[in-house]
Amino acid sequence: MSPLQANVPPQEGQFLLEYAMDRGVNFFDTAHLYQTYSFFSHIPSHKKNQMVLSSKSYQPDYTGMMKEIDYGLQQIQRDYFDIFMLHEQESIYTLKGHREALRAIMDAKKQGKVRAVGISTHSVQLTKQLLLHPEFEVVHPIFNQVGHGLIHGTLEEQKENIMQLHKAGKGLFLMKPLGGGRLYKDFYQSISWIRDFPYKHAVAIGVKNKQELDVDIAIFEKNYHEDMKEKLHLEEKKLFYNRSLCSLCLECTQNCQFKALRYNKEKNCIDIHYDQCVTCGYCVAHCPSLALRIL
Repeated sequence: MSPLQANVPPQEGQFLLEYAMDRGVNFFDTAHLYQTYSFFSHIPSHKKNQMVLSSKSYQPDYTGMMKEIDYGLQQIQRDYFDIFMLHEQESIYTLKGHREALRAIMDAKKQGKVRAVGISTHSVQLTKQLLLHPEFEVVHPIFNQVGHGLIHGTLEEQKENIMQLHKAGKGLFLMKPLGGGRLYKDFYQSISWIRDFPYKHAVAIGVKNKQELDVDIAIFEKNYHEDMKEKLHLEEKKLFYNRSLCSLCLECTQNCQFKALRYNKEKNCIDIHYDQCVTCGYCVAHCPSLALRIL
């Protein structure tokens, strides 16, 4: 729903969140980066307090992470996050570089601002290494039936890693079951596949309207029927680049761990390698000149 992708207006976003709660959904994933805190701010407190809210941040230092947590709580108008995570860690080395940020989240937990400490990652290798890190209570790994978006390993390895983390008592909520929109044509099979995968506690599925939400819930409740597909108006999400707006700061290339964006020296522009793009929208957030958009 965020401005990085569908750009749903805040009031419409709030409606979708409340409608989801009325349908039995209680777990919601957000982040300062996504610019979606405003969707939560005006939800009545009695409803908001029933939500399980997860957020995350890239901040690498103690002060910055504490400010992120406080800012988020102020924006959503709540006293605590159920889960707060280190955002999109690539390896054990980036984890070491965020040691102070992790300490801030753990201190925020002691203060009652956070209830569980988590981490999100696209790395198969790091997912496995997290078995050796008891400080992380919740793991948010990328996972879908074709392995699109995985780095540093295979789908079979990721299955094994998630199973072992589940057995170790970690909270598991899986991301990108539709491969960032890449698997939209096979949405029923893809969502059914992750629904039936036993080693999880929740799944993060992005929606941008009521029709998508109804279909996702129907698939999870096993009462989906083909007539529902007609209301979806399925279209492929795609990253677009406007060279005339681009300042060639290369922030997008440096912040895409999938290497889907690369500088073309001959043409003096950015090339998009769509076979590697997961349409996560993070490059859009890092583009100061608004030259990138997901449509």
